[in-house]
Amino acid sequence: MKLPPTILVQEDDFHNAWARAVRYVLRDGRKITIGDASEPKPIRDACVLFELTGDAIRQIEDRELHPQFPFQHIDPYCEEFTREYLTQYVEKPDQERFSYLYFERLAMYGDLDQIAALRECLATQIDTGIASNRDQAITWQAETDLGSASPPCLQRIRVRYLGGQSVEVHLTWRSRDLYTAWQANIVAIINMLNREVIRPNNCRIVKLIDYADSLHIYESDSDGAERVKLLPASPQKQKGLWEY
Repeated sequence: MKLPPTILVQEDDFHNAWARAVRYVLRDGRKITIGDASEPKPIRDACVLFELTGDAIRQIEDRELHPQFPFQHIDPYCEEFTREYLTQYVEKPDQERFSYLYFERLAMYGDLDQIAALRECLATQIDTGIASNRDQAITWQAETDLGSASPPCLQRIRVRYLGGQSVEVHLTWRSRDLYTAWQANIVAIINMLNREVIRPNNCRIVKLIDYADSLHIYESDSDGAERVKLLPASPQKQKGLWEY
């Protein structure tokens, strides 16, 4: 029996981190079916750990997307991680809401605003000069999500102070659509963390760890995924020099 692989991707280019992961999962990912009997979903699946540093962080912050990434409407998606959007969202009737909203789970976890708490915790790390392995925000609500057909994919955000003005961010996912969601998810979450947590403390992200228990490509997306290519540099730098 072929076991699901565990893959490490270390990159300083955001676009090529995605493109390399697509190649690795297509080549080495295990073919399995997820979902349930009413809606089975064939996928190629792997456990993947990304370490992103250097220019990859700038590309994320500049909302750059690989030209072949299927979802390019990044600005409206980033709006879903704002307090203005959340204020309007919670006023909607239940039938007009999503199964979950990441920012709602993070900023309205019962009576706790976890994002505001992360900002305060980072300030404490900076004031004391002592890094913490305890400062995290979670989305999982066991009474709601255990056994649910659509529990949140994002599970945890951790922010740790590294000294000076440097911070590292860790994102943990139970499940992730690599081909159509990975880049957009990261851009929106990092945009939110910079606005709400990192920059109010006069810091900057220098390292991003993104870990997925199940990073997958749906069989229905395999043709498009097969065409994904590495880029020689960011699209903005190499405009006109790269061909599909």
